Amino acid sequence: MTEQIQAYMQEYHMVNAGDTVLAGVSGGADSVCLLLVLLELRERLKFSVRVVHVEHGIRGASARRDEAFVEALCKEKDVPYVCYHYDVPQLAREKGVSLEEMGRNLRYEAFAEEAAKCEPCKIAVAHNQNDNAETMLHNLVRGAYAAGLSGIAPVRGNIIRPLLGVSRQEIEQYLTEQKQAYCTDETNAELVYTRNRIRHEVLPILTQINPAAVAHMARTAEHLREMQGYVMEQTAQV
Repeated sequence: MTEQIQAYMQEYHMVNAGDTVLAGVSGGADSVCLLLVLLELRERLKFSVRVVHVEHGIRGASARRDEAFVEALCKEKDVPYVCYHYDVPQLAREKGVSLEEMGRNLRYEAFAEEAAKCEPCKIAVAHNQNDNAETMLHNLVRGAYAAGLSGIAPVRGNIIRPLLGVSRQEIEQYLTEQKQAYCTDETNAELVYTRNRIRHEVLPILTQINPAAVAHMARTAEHLREMQGYVMEQTAQV
């Protein structure tokens, strides 16, 4: 799988020689896989790796367990590590936004703060094909057009998504082959969140209809991104 991810990164020109890649590692399967793959590729593609972990102040003891796991993993792999602590529930109440939105904003705020210390720098996050499919479906039911149905972009500014071309099943298989443990966020099973309902109730039905549904949706998103890019280019010329 590492070669597949390397080809994907090179196709989208995600890194250059001499870059520092800040990997967002929560301790879950996707981000642990991201870290291991980046460590495999850093010599080949001539970049360095640092890890950023964000503790949101939501999950108590289980979040502290995840933090300890990531810190120990980075120590084992000899990777520079930094952790940011936030009280997301309090900040969300003050701003009048959801926990999801505030948590996402603070994660990228932490990444941006670290990125400013290590130019040239790329921020690597662990979205995969399944996340892309979930995003497409979420946007579809809310009435999105081509831009929304384009899903998650492989590259946005200095943010890169090396795992966007592989599925969650491939990620878990890779970690099994590597005999690498990871953490499980219990909130990912809570159906109160729309994305979790899509993940646990909608996508399984679609993959029963067609086991390749997630991969097909990824290709559709790619075509729509290309189409949207072409339309924007032509509009700018006019």
